[in-house]
Amino acid sequence: MLARGINLSNWFASTSDLSAAHIAKHVTPADLKLIHDMGFTYVRIGFEPAQFMANGGFDSAESRAALGRLDAAIREAFDNHLAVSLCLFPNDDYKRTLQGQSGADQFLFLWRMLAQHYASTDADHLFFELINEPELNDPYRWDGLQAAVVSVIRGVDSSHTIIATGSFYSGLTELLKIEPVRDTNVIYNFHFYEPFPFTHQGATWGSFEWNYYKDIPYPATPEALGAALANVPDESARYTLYLYGAAGWNRSSMLGRLMFARQWSDSHHVPIICNEFGAYRSTVPSDSRTRYLRDVRSDLEQLHIGWSMWEYNGGFGLVTRTADGFAIPDAATVDALGLHMPSR
Repeated sequence: MLARGINLSNWFASTSDLSAAHIAKHVTPADLKLIHDMGFTYVRIGFEPAQFMANGGFDSAESRAALGRLDAAIREAFDNHLAVSLCLFPNDDYKRTLQGQSGADQFLFLWRMLAQHYASTDADHLFFELINEPELNDPYRWDGLQAAVVSVIRGVDSSHTIIATGSFYSGLTELLKIEPVRDTNVIYNFHFYEPFPFTHQGATWGSFEWNYYKDIPYPATPEALGAALANVPDESARYTLYLYGAAGWNRSSMLGRLMFARQWSDSHHVPIICNEFGAYRSTVPSDSRTRYLRDVRSDLEQLHIGWSMWEYNGGFGLVTRTADGFAIPDAATVDALGLHMPSR
């Protein structure tokens, strides 16, 4: 079920508006039908924990209403023949609380309540993803906390598959540091946005260097980046961009990097998934973006690793919306993902 996915960002998380009106219009039943018709097999739904923990937690009317909206979204995905990776998707402040005992206890409590709530839901189509990019830069502590939350879930639910991840930002490097938990029904997740000078060029968050980059191609060589390098005023940023060109990024070299994930999976006898990869549509040259998405997707499939693109609608998005809210998929991106444009 987790072969080809799409992230439904800013729906139940990463937005200041979690109202019923926002939930109803941000992703609609028509969107979920479109996602299925293009050939996706699952959606990744991130949810903000604060809506279930404030004002009395699960017992408050506000929390029950929020949980009801999440239930409805999951049912709608099921109705459109899509599996769901349900992912705790908190803000940075929440992630920082995981460094202390109180925050860790709340994390365990939240998952116990959610697992109990969804225990009777179809376990072949609903997956429990513990957290998005925990940002806890201590692999040993994170492995312990992750093992604890798996144990808490298993105390109330023995059937649903759990999706675990590495510490910090869930990159490939973090995957390779994970100590697998003692549970045979766990998938291990990583995110892949390498090389960042290409995928995040022009982005206004994260590394300051990205602000300097524009019209950066993929694949690239130092010679192909000549003009771009000359236009970067900061020496550190210019050097980072040079390293991108010198590294020889292409489908073959990407396969070599992703092979480390496959080897880690095989050596530990556990399944893996890449549930985020993408390139910033707003500023990445469209032809290079298409090549990059095709190469990452093809490499993952060659290695028998399920994937989920970031994202359905947004800066990295697959679709754009008309003024009346109608979703228009980008045909080149759909093709790069090995999917098909639906008939209208």
